[in-house]
Amino acid sequence: MSNYENLISLAYSHGIKVIESDLGIDKPFGKCIGNLIIINNRVNECERLCVLYEELGHFKLTVGDITNQSILNNKKQEAIARRWSYENLVSPADIIDAILSGIDNIYDLADYLNITVDFLTQSIEHYKSKYGIYYVGKKYLLTFEPLNVITY
Repeated sequence: MSNYENLISLAYSHGIKVIESDLGIDKPFGKCIGNLIIINNRVNECERLCVLYEELGHFKLTVGDITNQSILNNKKQEAIARRWSYENLVSPADIIDAILSGIDNIYDLADYLNITVDFLTQSIEHYKSKYGIYYVGKKYLLTFEPLNVITY
């Protein structure tokens, strides 16, 4: 089973129904309505995985209809769900492991992690805002600018 299929199974085991439907060519890529998550079937499986993680973040952490992003509270709830998805789909340790395995560019890194380049870039930006210009792991230092791993 793929990572996406495994995540769907995990969602079902927690009482969350996941369906795929045509939501159009423009956003949204996903919607969370109660315990139902709808994923746009017009995007590839890699994108569906990223979207499903974000929608699970909405299921766990946000309340109500937050589709109107001109409302400050809705923007905050969107950011909360996105941060949750970044931290649950790709960790600094995952990035370190990928770089140590020989990955040397953002495109191969996204492919290795089975996520979109956009999601990876946003995840790195999230970690930069959370940790600063580097992350201290157990044996390695992950620098975000440039993206690199240093042994210490």
